[in-house]
Amino acid sequence: MNKRITIKDIARELNIHHSTVSRALRNDPRVNEKTRDLVLAFAQEHEYQTNLNAVQLRGTANNAIALIVPNINHSFFSDIVSKLTNLAYEKGYVISVFQSNEKYLQEKEIINTIIQHNFAGVIVSIAKDTVNSDHFRLLEKFGIPFVFFDRVCEDINSPKVLVNNFEITFSATEHLINKGYKRIAHITGATEINVFRDRHRGYITAIQKHELEYKNPIVVTDEFTMELGKKIFSDLVDSQNTPDAIICSSIHLTMGILFETRKRAISIPTDLGLITFGNILASEIIQPQISSIEQPETEIAELSFELLEKLITDKNSLNINEDKVVKSQLIIRESC
Repeated sequence: MNKRITIKDIARELNIHHSTVSRALRNDPRVNEKTRDLVLAFAQEHEYQTNLNAVQLRGTANNAIALIVPNINHSFFSDIVSKLTNLAYEKGYVISVFQSNEKYLQEKEIINTIIQHNFAGVIVSIAKDTVNSDHFRLLEKFGIPFVFFDRVCEDINSPKVLVNNFEITFSATEHLINKGYKRIAHITGATEINVFRDRHRGYITAIQKHELEYKNPIVVTDEFTMELGKKIFSDLVDSQNTPDAIICSSIHLTMGILFETRKRAISIPTDLGLITFGNILASEIIQPQISSIEQPETEIAELSFELLEKLITDKNSLNINEDKVVKSQLIIRESC
């Protein structure tokens, strides 16, 4: 871990007063052009970042945690936000919630903001189009501890809270097979993300184990919406090999599927078996009741906070790569 470079460090290295450095960084006209260019070049070379907490909250304890989620409209992530906020309050921390909107570039900008404000730590689930982990390595550079949950960067030595997506999707697929379904489709997200890749592998492994001829993994790279769910299901029904069962990674997509089944008078579970990821709040009101894979959100939140607090309070543990795996539960209802 490298020490965050300060204005006083720059002043010492360039043999000028720290107030001159401060003015140069603000493009103050009182600093001559040669000195300003020298300061800015040095700051850029050494990746200087303004510590806004030092400017605005000098002398106060840093108890702020940043929470980054891909999409707060997703019930899973909104539930995690709620649970972590309550946990932080009980422990004397405050949480600032950032939404990446599933965008890699926005996620990078959020990380820069976190560094500038010198947050005590970060809990993060990455965007679906995050292409590399360089921006998280900046957190390492500036000594800001972080913990991944659910969607993670697998090439970084940082604690992670993972879900048993391979095993639970294998079990869901096998359940459908044992119920007599032979043409099972699987709708999931981009397999560059660990969550969706593991679900894909679980589905494929179960299909291969039971030597089914029908195999139809559908990878969705666009935003999960009800309208997209309608289109995907319409395309499936209009194809030559219509599935008799579906496992879907998104509640929003599932809602679109349900809409189309009613529009087309397709009976669930007689004509179509259905399992979705996530807890549909109205699952017991919807007819038929929908089988679902429910993730232990409370356990995920508690483990994530516990790991981060350990990193915050014990700087010697910053390089510990500690992974925790929690288990989802397959809840069988009337849809299969």
